[in-house]
Amino acid sequence: MKEFISILISFIFMNIAARIDSAFNNLISIDAIVATGSFFFIDLIFKSISGIGLYTYRVIRKDEWKYLWINIIFGLFTGLIVFFSKSFLIDIFELTDIQKNMLNQLLNLYVIFVVIGRFSEGFLEILRLKKAIKLYNQSLIVYYVSLISLDALVYFLTKNLILLFVATIIANIISIIYMLYKFKLEFTFPDKKSFQNVKKYGIVYALERLFSRIFLLLYGVLASRMGTENYSIYTICYAVCSNLEFITDAYQATLMIKVPEVKTYEQKYIKCMETKKEILPLIITLNFVFAFIYLFISHGSLPLSKCLPYIIFYSISIFGLYPLETYSVLCISQGKSYILLIGSMIGVVLRLLICLLFLNTDLALIVFGLVNFVDYYIRSLVYRTFLYILDKKGKLSVDKKEDKILV
Repeated sequence: MKEFISILISFIFMNIAARIDSAFNNLISIDAIVATGSFFFIDLIFKSISGIGLYTYRVIRKDEWKYLWINIIFGLFTGLIVFFSKSFLIDIFELTDIQKNMLNQLLNLYVIFVVIGRFSEGFLEILRLKKAIKLYNQSLIVYYVSLISLDALVYFLTKNLILLFVATIIANIISIIYMLYKFKLEFTFPDKKSFQNVKKYGIVYALERLFSRIFLLLYGVLASRMGTENYSIYTICYAVCSNLEFITDAYQATLMIKVPEVKTYEQKYIKCMETKKEILPLIITLNFVFAFIYLFISHGSLPLSKCLPYIIFYSISIFGLYPLETYSVLCISQGKSYILLIGSMIGVVLRLLICLLFLNTDLALIVFGLVNFVDYYIRSLVYRTFLYILDKKGKLSVDKKEDKILV
């Protein structure tokens, strides 16, 4: 419990500050809510590629600059793809002319946004993985104090959505400068070996995340067909639902600490179940408390009363997420990453099929919330089934340390 609380406190601070940042965007107009919601889905997909250097570093745990450079390289690559294909990406969503113009202006900044953002995120995680927790927390404070201060200045002086995104870029730069000054890393460029490590470790996980997020983009595209008001309600509720994942992220990080690295699958399974039993009541309570806090902070120009009935259906995804995280840790600890990919494929396909069935009905907003639980829980069942079969065949007794990845 102590490890969970420690990790959770940092995640709570990050997410509350991020919600305040989102609130400034959402206060501008419903058009701004829709445009930033569409931007969120585009970034969600390309983030799975641009973070490949970080995915690899989670395994290697050395040569930090090499993998930060790889994050920069892939960030630049994905940023240019988005910039040159922005017309196509915008047309995927069913938006008004005003909303399309807003999204177009945001995507004009994407190259800078993604390169600076992924570098900052990568550096922060390196600090955490190297157990420089004090500097990690200080860097988060520097970033979010800078961000909220700049957001407030821009909002009250201009109410300009584009300048709010510029504020995010500037806050990331300030944070990077602070981390580089405080934490000395040996400066090296990526070499053949580092790219071989990317091929060996990073690509598998990037592909799993990319596949899953492409289907989530299609999920968002379908939601945009519900009309501006319903789509704006969906955008707020789904953003809240997504940001609640910090709770299960903290739970997963705790499991990765507690699960013994050199013992049998049965022992790991028992440890996971014991940790789940200890932490689960707190996870569920925090999930619903923060659902309403985040909704209150981030509903923006959309009346709170319009979102309240629906937030329940979106926030119950926790009942699918906690088993997903539990069994994903067991898959990772056994080096069975292909199970994660299979589970993701099945979960997201079912999500889309259910959404298509109910898209043009009065139940659409409710169903679009419930499918989050369905997707996550189905994935956890797939993970659990594969692990059960492999265990019965005696293939889970020995760890494959080279395949372990922290996610």
